[in-house]
Amino acid sequence: MRIRKLTPRECWRLMGFDDLDFDKASKVCSETNLYHQAGNSIVVNVMYSILKELLR
Repeated sequence: MRIRKLTPRECWRLMGFDDLDFDKASKVCSETNLYHQAGNSIVVNVMYSILKELLR
């Protein structure tokens, strides 16, 4: 059985970013840097929900 590695685009999508954001970042960042950015981010939808509750 072979395990497939996620692409940087897939990692960004899992974190809630859209393809337009990824395309902008991929023009100026290496593939390794894109993986790091996705790994260091917070899921957009989760952050939105947390802030929404805090501001209520």
